[in-house]
Amino acid sequence: MLTDILKSALSETGIKAYPRSIMRVIGALKQTGDFWEIVDISDEPLPLVAYILKKFIEKGIVRAKDNELVLTEDLEGEEFHVHRCIECDGRGVVIDDFRKEFETFMELQKNRPPAIRDYDQGYVTHLTTFSRIAVADQKGDLRGKDVIILGDDDLVSIALGLTNLAKRIVVLEIDSRLIDFIKKVSNEYGLDIEAVVYDLQKPIKEDYVSSFDTFFTDPPETIDAFRAFIGRGLVTLRSPRCAGYFGLTRRESSLDKWIKLQEILITEFRVVITDILHNFNVYVNWDYDMRAFELSPVDSKPKTNWYRSSLYRIETLEGFKGYNDEITGDIYVDAESSTT
Repeated sequence: MLTDILKSALSETGIKAYPRSIMRVIGALKQTGDFWEIVDISDEPLPLVAYILKKFIEKGIVRAKDNELVLTEDLEGEEFHVHRCIECDGRGVVIDDFRKEFETFMELQKNRPPAIRDYDQGYVTHLTTFSRIAVADQKGDLRGKDVIILGDDDLVSIALGLTNLAKRIVVLEIDSRLIDFIKKVSNEYGLDIEAVVYDLQKPIKEDYVSSFDTFFTDPPETIDAFRAFIGRGLVTLRSPRCAGYFGLTRRESSLDKWIKLQEILITEFRVVITDILHNFNVYVNWDYDMRAFELSPVDSKPKTNWYRSSLYRIETLEGFKGYNDEITGDIYVDAESSTT
């Protein structure tokens, strides 16, 4: 049966399955019967996890009862043991130096616009947002620097503005609701954030080219979207040894996709991956319907924060280049997508 799943997964889902993919799903099943937690623990793309579980159900290896998934046989699976630091939740940084700013951010972000499906939105926890600031500050990428954020449903611009670390903060964001909110907060708190409604499928305007030291973005995880968002970020950087930050999941990106994305970074863009912080970004569950609900073998909605991504830091080298061609068509969806 396992051989059948390995053979059929690619044709049925568009995602290659490995023996370890199945072992990881079995191992996650031994820890929890909650579908969303199984996806989280197994660290495999959600569409593939859903396919494997449905095949298990068909064969009677797994029983779905009251929206819980239960193994009916004692199968060998991957063993997972958690050794994460409790204080920092495995991120490797704490935000003690920004505690006052963090408390302010927690209050003002309560009125943020809700995430909507139109732009594949989903924002991270407020602790994640400030932890990103802490990592970038630790790396020397913020103080006195010009910083640009390409897409900002996480409100990185406001968090950074409250710390008063950066010399200049610019936001390019397609959602006018977010731009209005950022401008409102910026005016009320004197943050001096430049917030502009901008469609990143369009080329970066000359005003922003080669003008910044650091960029933040959180691209949709198709190849085209990744190339566009990271490429646009690189276009804005002024010189070698500048930095960029972005997230990349295992929920919507298999390791086969990871290697393609890393090849783009290294061979096309000539940048170095200096850091990958596993499951650094934790996302708040959003309200809109998504493909994951259709794929799930049960009807339950997430009860815990299941969607996480790794934080990447890249640094430019001599001869680096970005990508500034216009992008057309749907850049949000591929076989591994589940939140669109």
